[in-house]
Amino acid sequence: MTTRRIEHQAQPSELPAGRSRAAADAHAGTRYPGRGSAVAAIVAILAVVTFAMNAFVDEAGGQPATMCDDPGSSWLMCEDFEDGGLGWQEWFARSPWTECLGCSGGVNDPARIRLDEDPAAAHSGSWSLTMPAAESTGYLGASLTYRDCASDKRPGCRLSNHEELYFTAHVRLAEDHQYVHHFLSIAGTQPDRYWDCDGNAGCRPNGYRAAGTTLDFNRDHELFFYTYFPDMRCDRGGYCSGDYAQQICDGCAGKDMPCTSGLECCWGNHFGPEEPVVLETGRWVCLELHQRLNTPGGADGEMSFWVDGELAHRQTGMDWRDVSELGLNKAWLQHYIAAGDADQSNQVWFDDVVVSTERIGCWPETVPTETATAASGTPTPSTPTPGTPTPSMTSSLTPTPSAPTPGTPTPSPAGGIQIYLPIAPP
Repeated sequence: MTTRRIEHQAQPSELPAGRSRAAADAHAGTRYPGRGSAVAAIVAILAVVTFAMNAFVDEAGGQPATMCDDPGSSWLMCEDFEDGGLGWQEWFARSPWTECLGCSGGVNDPARIRLDEDPAAAHSGSWSLTMPAAESTGYLGASLTYRDCASDKRPGCRLSNHEELYFTAHVRLAEDHQYVHHFLSIAGTQPDRYWDCDGNAGCRPNGYRAAGTTLDFNRDHELFFYTYFPDMRCDRGGYCSGDYAQQICDGCAGKDMPCTSGLECCWGNHFGPEEPVVLETGRWVCLELHQRLNTPGGADGEMSFWVDGELAHRQTGMDWRDVSELGLNKAWLQHYIAAGDADQSNQVWFDDVVVSTERIGCWPETVPTETATAASGTPTPSTPTPGTPTPSMTSSLTPTPSAPTPGTPTPSPAGGIQIYLPIAPP
């Protein structure tokens, strides 16, 4: 089942648990054998259809076959990729997604992104999405973008905004997976400014253009948040000087985010748990993200992530926006790897993806836990950990990070926060 807008329909109360209307009608028809061959034929057809439908249901517990077969009332979209048999173009046209990185002219490059039919490989059902990052592409990644369009989905649509969003994706990394540049994101902009939350790498946010956060991981697969905000720590001097820094600041000024305090290079600040939480390879893992925007003028925003239903990190005290018109309306299923980033394939599979205004949970259902301690307060950047990628705007620009300039606060972790700068931009 693939849906863009989920409409909930009450089931007739008289139906037995786990039985469809067609099944009930077919059953009732056996009590009236004298109604002719036409009725018998209809009953037979209904029975076949019911059998096919029930083949996707767990007989023991009445469990739906995929997450999307039982949508929650707060869900904005659900994608289980089970319509993959339609072929990429027809599937995408019917899907919730508005954009595809790794597609050209509406056609996907299967070495970068494709639908796979393999019940043994899928998280549920028969189909899943894979991004192979194959050698033939130069190990490039791919992505799918969901936007909450107020009417028909299309790039550039008017958006419906939300104060908070939850984003669940079931993920499986290949056993030999090593690297990704950026992973799963929640983001948003003002309703009539569809593209404003894209292409802002290197810029200090202005509080009204865009807001968002990304769940990333390093080469040790340790998970952390990567986020931009108006009071974030940015780099100055060293690599961030001269023509390189001027190029960044000129681009930011063209987006109404000028470098008002001199040349600077702004890359996402890191927030994560004190004890590393590792995204395992070779198995399906349920990842959940949450972002709630702050009240304009306050620092009461927060972001959280869960791994297999267990809270891994919650960060409070965030200030992303200055105006209420800026909201959340985007979820980005990405496995972004740029040219020159990798020297091997880093394959990933996705399945059972949901965007919602309330907590979603995992599939099959798990008991949510809230054991992690929330970190709060003004974030304090720390120096890059070994192996942290250096900033690069393109594969031909790879500056070397510098030590903090005189007068810069000494980096240190604070309240369960780990922030590493500089780091590669989106």
